[in-house]
Amino acid sequence: MTVEQMAGSSDQVAARQQARGTVSLVLGIVAVAMMVCPLLLPAWVRLLPLYFLLPVGVSAVVSGIVALRRMRDHEGADRYRARAGVVLGAAAIVIPLTVITLAIWVLSQVETY
Repeated sequence: MTVEQMAGSSDQVAARQQARGTVSLVLGIVAVAMMVCPLLLPAWVRLLPLYFLLPVGVSAVVSGIVALRRMRDHEGADRYRARAGVVLGAAAIVIPLTVITLAIWVLSQVETY
């Protein structure tokens, strides 16, 4: 194997690592957009994105963690996209669950007459 072939294969590996990080980032952006989407859609489809919010957020976190683990041994790999995907996916999971928990707690504190 020549030096040129080895350099080409390392470029291909780096490109695949970047693509995995990009997938995580795109899923994280889509998950965060789904949190805001019900405010922008007409009433008849308003709640549809909320059904897919948790699976897309979990997919962003999982694909980001997998990409980070595969990039562990590569020094030249760009980890920022994968990290951003994990953060956005985690925010898309935690924020709605926190709002639901807070709403349940507030409604349980209301006295009924």
